[in-house]
Amino acid sequence: MTDQTPPPVPPQYPPYQQPPQYNTYAILALVLAIFVLPPLGIYFGGKAKQQIAVTGERGVEFATAAVVIGWVLTGLFIAMIALWCAMAGIFASSATVGM
Repeated sequence: MTDQTPPPVPPQYPPYQQPPQYNTYAILALVLAIFVLPPLGIYFGGKAKQQIAVTGERGVEFATAAVVIGWVLTGLFIAMIALWCAMAGIFASSATVGM
């Protein structure tokens, strides 16, 4: 009498699933915020966050970084413009005094 038990079955692994894609607006927002025009990065970052909340795509970190960088660079640009206007005003007033 021989005991004919089948060999153990190896465990079955679930099939590999692709992770969700990155949101295009999130990547675009980060590029725009750093290299092109920071207010566009703020706008597209907000839109990307809305889309990500609906679709479940990846990239919320990129969108948040774009919004933060956009606000920081916009503030710096405004400060530089204000400084430039102040310096131009000082230069213009000192140029007319000597006449």
